[in-house]
Amino acid sequence: MLTPAQATALIKSHPKVAIVGLSPKDDRPSYHVGQFLARNGFQITPIHPAHDEILGFPAKKSLTELAPGEVDWVDLFLNPSRLMDLLPELKRLRPKLVWCQLGVVDEAFNAALDEAKIPYIADRCPKIEWSQQG
Repeated sequence: MLTPAQATALIKSHPKVAIVGLSPKDDRPSYHVGQFLARNGFQITPIHPAHDEILGFPAKKSLTELAPGEVDWVDLFLNPSRLMDLLPELKRLRPKLVWCQLGVVDEAFNAALDEAKIPYIADRCPKIEWSQQG
């Protein structure tokens, strides 16, 4: 697992992010994080099965619609019980980082990412870490 400082430094130099679970509803944390990242120059690919566009960015239905290299890192706003379902696609995509948001914690998933040598951070928010890291 990366430290918050390591993860924040990594995303600052890798602007292409897929946000799984990005909501179009402005009362949801994912909306505010997506908006923050967009305002700070990130190229967002929303991943949401029910929407074609979120925050002005074309959305994909799932990670299966992405090609390797299309995104640099993946931000997860999901119930932890759904994380293991993403593992095959994350292994295929080989992102530079998987960022599991606040409350998105599954030790088995973390161990699987370690085994696959996919860097990750868990139970943190890039918007908060960006502000704290400067």
